[in-house]
Amino acid sequence: MLAENAILAAFILLPVLLLWGLIKFFRSGKAGKESGGTLRVIAGNLLILVFLFSLLLLGGEIYYRFIYDTTDSFGLTKTTQAWFKRHFKANNAGARDSQQSYQNQLPEGKKRRVTFIGDSFTAGHGVRDVEDRFANRVRAARPGWDVHVFGFNGWDTGHELAMLRDLDPRYQLDHVVLVYCLNDISDAIPEWQAILTRIYENNKPKNVFSEHSYLLNMLHYRVMAASDPEVANYYDFTLDGYLGPIWRQQEARLRELVGRVRARGGTVSVMTFPFLHTIGEDDSFEPVHRKLNALWASLGVPHLDLRPLYLEHADENLVVSRYDAHPNEYAHGLAADALLPFLDRAMGE
Repeated sequence: MLAENAILAAFILLPVLLLWGLIKFFRSGKAGKESGGTLRVIAGNLLILVFLFSLLLLGGEIYYRFIYDTTDSFGLTKTTQAWFKRHFKANNAGARDSQQSYQNQLPEGKKRRVTFIGDSFTAGHGVRDVEDRFANRVRAARPGWDVHVFGFNGWDTGHELAMLRDLDPRYQLDHVVLVYCLNDISDAIPEWQAILTRIYENNKPKNVFSEHSYLLNMLHYRVMAASDPEVANYYDFTLDGYLGPIWRQQEARLRELVGRVRARGGTVSVMTFPFLHTIGEDDSFEPVHRKLNALWASLGVPHLDLRPLYLEHADENLVVSRYDAHPNEYAHGLAADALLPFLDRAMGE
């Protein structure tokens, strides 16, 4: 915070000093009417240009630090980190939720428990008001259900399995909804950690200004996102994971996940999100959805594939922004509307 404030102070001080310099410059003589007049005109114009640029820098810094309030897909920028501080509030389970406490046993007055497990889509990355994400909409629509949301940014299938393995034996499982995203296979891909390192570590700002200035930090990462092939080819990389032995490994992990829930007396259903930023434009992931449908059918697990739903809305805005491919509030609303009757059927309500 100290470095950020120092950068902001520098951005404020710079136009003040330049304005003082301009006043002194033009008071010292009339441009063009004394020796070196042409050079003086050029110097004066340059000073004005630099002064205006300093105002632009200050305006950008103020905007991105105090006004801009949204996220990027990978959570790289300072603006995204500030967004999380403002809008992510953790409860006693460490999960983002407005419900401050999750009890192990079904609370009195509740008929059923629905436990959502997933990643940033489930956590509501980019959704300012947590009540606007699909899981909270389900809670509001079904007050007789005890809805828990174990959604954490960066989680893949391996993290979800680890959570179930380590879950407090006193925690009462009833109906578990696995919120599946197509990149949940990523942690099974051997090169994945190296790619994460290149995205998150190798692209860090190399100077104090880009590190601590909200404006320059934003510009740094936008240039990186446009030029770094690891970021640009991220989704193609995920698609490759569904081919060959990695998919067979993922199948085994998903079977284990279902088995662990059932072994504790729970039932399972799955809701699958497509990659929303290319919905209706790129059908290369359609075979992946068919593979997933076949797997869940073979396990007797009800599956709500959201791809057909979002295809109907492909010409509408479904993502947080052009820099963040997570579902926005509208897309969460569509998912909740489809999820409610699906869960009623899956749970025999």
